[in-house]
Amino acid sequence: MPLTKSATAILFVHYGDDWIRGSERCLLDLLTHLDRAQYTPVVWCNSDKMAQQVRQLHIEVVCQPFPLLLGWSAPRLDFLGFWQLLRQACDLIEQHSIGLIHSNSGAPCQWLNIVARRFRLPLVAHLHCRYPLRDRLTFGLHHLSRILAVSQPVAQQYLGDSLASNRVFVISNGIDKQRVNANAPLSIRELLGLSASDLVLVSAGSLIERKGMDILIDALDLVRQQGVPAKLVIIGEGCCHSQLVQQIARLKLTRQVFLLGERTDLARLLAGGVDVFLSGAREEVFGLVLAEAGLLALPVIAPAVGGIPEVVVHNHSGLLVPPNAPVHTAQAISLLYRQPELRQRLGLTAKARIEQLFLIQRNVQAVESCYRQMLNHPAHQLCWFSHWSPTVAISTIIKFVRNKLSASPFQFKQRKD
Repeated sequence: MPLTKSATAILFVHYGDDWIRGSERCLLDLLTHLDRAQYTPVVWCNSDKMAQQVRQLHIEVVCQPFPLLLGWSAPRLDFLGFWQLLRQACDLIEQHSIGLIHSNSGAPCQWLNIVARRFRLPLVAHLHCRYPLRDRLTFGLHHLSRILAVSQPVAQQYLGDSLASNRVFVISNGIDKQRVNANAPLSIRELLGLSASDLVLVSAGSLIERKGMDILIDALDLVRQQGVPAKLVIIGEGCCHSQLVQQIARLKLTRQVFLLGERTDLARLLAGGVDVFLSGAREEVFGLVLAEAGLLALPVIAPAVGGIPEVVVHNHSGLLVPPNAPVHTAQAISLLYRQPELRQRLGLTAKARIEQLFLIQRNVQAVESCYRQMLNHPAHQLCWFSHWSPTVAISTIIKFVRNKLSASPFQFKQRKD
């Protein structure tokens, strides 16, 4: 009898805050649709909420804190904690006979690079944001077998650092259509007592400066002054909550702006009578929620920053506006209010575009293809000196210094979430 080839065990490592948002949702959808006949997932994370979701998929998960060296918070030199991460990684690899490591963010690569070389395993990182040079160096992101970037702006960082193009791939995020459409719509008008004549605008995301919710509130104030009966619903939580509350009170918009906090039924709300989905993001490398809104046939108004133009095509599946521009956002809102047929056309086109380009099946096929290439070609496995290029490191630092000397100070203010 022919021998049956056993499934390859993959160690998925996720570092993040204790919530389920963009990168967490991407990993959960990947795990849900992964070919279990070919791959056996094991998850290692630092988030209790993530661990709970993974267990519901009947996947073994280990959850513990992830101390970083030279990280963003104290202690920044926890060598004992770092050593324990190395020991735990080695134990997991040996216990489960891991054949490949998949990091769902950049930070874990700081210690995964070491253990991948120890066991000569391929290491791939799925990057959902742009990292400053400091993090690209301290995390060792230039030394991975493969970088999977969610959009061209993410990939361009590493191509600009002189990494070989055959190590950097763009794999767009995928939406699980079945999950988005799994539950019946929840009428947002009934929930908030809105009238049929109101133009219902919704935005969802962390209440942090980068997401630009303050820009949307300013835009709503402008359209209300023009007589547009618009209501803005913001879904999410974050450190800017109190500032937004103050802004709403100052502009006397307490009856026009609703802060719903964190919700687990976002798709139901978006399907329940929303007219337009808004984004005010100052930085966004993909915009997963924009794709989910498009899948529900909602027209989108969003800034033309980062990877958003890869998801939303201006005047085709939505309207793109300049970043940090409440006036332009207000103009786009007024346009869609006056032209309901344009809202419908943009929404239907968005739905068709998402179904063609951004469903989870397409995403998983691309990721699994990457796995096969690395597993079938030993050259992609890491050893102590593979992928290490002093030229890359030196040229990266030179470019950074040259750019910093020629740019204004404001161009190099590090983003903080």
